[in-house]
Amino acid sequence: MTEFVYILSPSYSGSTLLTYLLATHPDIATVGELKASAMGDAENYVCSCGVRIRECPFWLGVARRLRGRRVPFDVGDFGTHFRPDGSMCSSLLGTGVRGRFFEAARWIGLRLMLECRRTLRAILEKNRALAEVVCEIQGGATFLDSSKDPIRLKHFASSGLWNVKAIWLTRDGRGSSCSYMRHHDARMDEAAAAWRAVQEECERVLAGMCRGAWTSVRYEDLCRDPEGTTRRLFGFLGCNGHEARLDFRSIDHHILGNQMRLRSASEIYLDERWRSELDAGDLGVFDNVAGEVNRRYGYE
Repeated sequence: MTEFVYILSPSYSGSTLLTYLLATHPDIATVGELKASAMGDAENYVCSCGVRIRECPFWLGVARRLRGRRVPFDVGDFGTHFRPDGSMCSSLLGTGVRGRFFEAARWIGLRLMLECRRTLRAILEKNRALAEVVCEIQGGATFLDSSKDPIRLKHFASSGLWNVKAIWLTRDGRGSSCSYMRHHDARMDEAAAAWRAVQEECERVLAGMCRGAWTSVRYEDLCRDPEGTTRRLFGFLGCNGHEARLDFRSIDHHILGNQMRLRSASEIYLDERWRSELDAGDLGVFDNVAGEVNRRYGYE
């Protein structure tokens, strides 16, 4: 059974940086966000190696091996995402992790709807096939998915297909919310509510996992001590005997995710632009919406 590690976090928490650092270990194989939901126009999407994904030798090799397994695959639509599209089945599979009554209803719905169970199994099997092929090509025994969504972790952990471990990555919510505002042209109340909602989903899904199956790490600690933090995570994953490589760009990668994957430098710096970009009004709104949750994670 393939070892499977999942990075769980809200957006703009540093998951791409963490992915690059963990991928320096020879036992860890990854393509970043396996859900591949933010690719947009696949004809123009550039792999982190600098080549358009449809022309990338790595992804051509992945497609060829999957065809050999008789698994249909298109880099424009991986078929690995639990995407709610309005139908009852997709809502059951893709709606975020909610409270115990909703989750009980989800469980009942999946048991009663045969077609929905088949869809769930098909998506899980597509994820497994792709993860196994990437491990074959990269030579890793552990697959890393940095998709972040709590619902994916819930499905993976309950599937029985993998030995799943999770890394819960947290960042000061003011920093994540500031980045959300910048990228989505959103107001602080919207950004803070989105951050809080995902953090609460993370808490719910982790509450259903064995405590030894997950660990937490703070983005700020990762930036201030990348070597020590990464070494600790290697130990948690059972990938000992290898020091963290901070020159992570010197290793061949084919990472999906945000624009950081296209930068050429391996420089690690703590992004705290929120301290200068957020005014007193924004900080007050954040505190009203999500301050209690942020303080729970040690951010004063």
